[in-house]
Amino acid sequence: TADPQFQSAIQACAVALHRMADYELDPPLHRRIHELGERKEFLTSAEHEELLALVAFVHKRTIEKLEAQTALARLRTAIPGVLPDL
Repeated sequence: TADPQFQSAIQACAVALHRMADYELDPPLHRRIHELGERKEFLTSAEHEELLALVAFVHKRTIEKLEAQTALARLRTAIPGVLPDL
């Protein structure tokens, strides 16, 4: 773990994982999902498809966010002191 290339690679991974672990849905997208969800019984077929696609997107991102958080925790445990404080 003292190898500078190794540390640099781990730190680059940590930055990418942090970005994913800290992901938040953009406010306009969050508003759109809420708007569609509030009137789900009255949606056109296009709006219904949009809502389903948005829900699938949010579900996938939530899983990725949790996986990134878990991976960061495992890296911190496995190689303490190598991850940058972000």
